[in-house]
Amino acid sequence: MVNLKSLLELRKAINAKKPTFLRQDAHRNKSLEKKWRKPNGLHSKIRLKMRGRRVMPSPGYASPRLVRGLTREGLVPHMVNNLKDLAHFDPKTEIVVIAHVGAKKKVAILKVCLEKKYPISRLKAPEAFVKKVEDTLALKKKKQKESEEKKKKSKEESLKKAKETKEEEKKETPAEEGKEETKKGEKSDKIKVLEKKQ
Repeated sequence: MVNLKSLLELRKAINAKKPTFLRQDAHRNKSLEKKWRKPNGLHSKIRLKMRGRRVMPSPGYASPRLVRGLTREGLVPHMVNNLKDLAHFDPKTEIVVIAHVGAKKKVAILKVCLEKKYPISRLKAPEAFVKKVEDTLALKKKKQKESEEKKKKSKEESLKKAKETKEEEKKETPAEEGKEETKKGEKSDKIKVLEKKQ
């Protein structure tokens, strides 16, 4: 039977020798991304695999098939998006990878993993991370409550001001109505005088 440890070491050695595969002229042209793209040019020296040029990816650079896709410890990454995904998890051969999940869900998954002592990938200190997220969420809730209270207070104040202004307008309106009547009466007298002159 093949020893996994030796294959992992072999993969490490292969990866150490593996060059960085860049697309043609990526080092020359800033607008080109530093990723691999197969050259399709008719006279491309890289496509023709000429000596002294950049090398293309080929099967010789691949890691051993049995170890391909495994972590450094030799565990298979198991994607977890919710708590249901942990039901079919084998801690001896697999490692938990939490991705594309919000902070609340991530904390819930991490708590279950810490209880059952499952290996977790991409997190050095999961306990510290859980504590940090819970603190930030608590602060967020506190701020939301404060802002809601402020909004309520401002609404109440604005309603009180509106009522006060309405009451003031009601008090002022009868006096103004009397003035308008006298003005209207004056206008009518003038019109009568003009009519008499004609």
